[in-house]
Amino acid sequence: MAWSVMGWVLASMILVCLLVAIATDLTSRIIPNRLVIVALGCGVGLRLLSGPWSLLASLLCAIAILAALSPLAANDLLGWGDAKLIVAVSFAVPAHHVLSLLLAIAMAGGLVSCLYLAARVLLRRAVFVHSGVDLELGLRRALHRLVRREGARILANEPMPYALAVFGGVAYGFATK
Repeated sequence: MAWSVMGWVLASMILVCLLVAIATDLTSRIIPNRLVIVALGCGVGLRLLSGPWSLLASLLCAIAILAALSPLAANDLLGWGDAKLIVAVSFAVPAHHVLSLLLAIAMAGGLVSCLYLAARVLLRRAVFVHSGVDLELGLRRALHRLVRREGARILANEPMPYALAVFGGVAYGFATK
């Protein structure tokens, strides 16, 4: 993908938004609307760099994606924040690459799901043992709390943070286009 400097800046901002979305999704299972709006704005900017017809094609794709994801979100099979984020990042790639982006997101979601299922099995078998390492550093303590919290969420069959999958799909899409 031949991008101008502005294209690289916008793509980088989308990835930063996705990283922040991962952090908030992991800590609170919420993807803030302002992140979705910034990612959407950057994606629209990328499409405008390609011309108005590219933006129109992406808008039609986004409407179709929203129509497909809305019933899933309404039935709690996907979070509304995840659905909105997927629609927003659909503008990050040209319309003719949206299906490959969605496939990459789905594959990344499958990988994250496999990791969460494996973690559930390990946690239920009590293989997760505290290492006894001194956790005096703030970063280590925060990481330890996050791992413990995720472990509790996994055991409680709570939904996984799908922002990880969206990031994986978009990063793959950027890297291969």
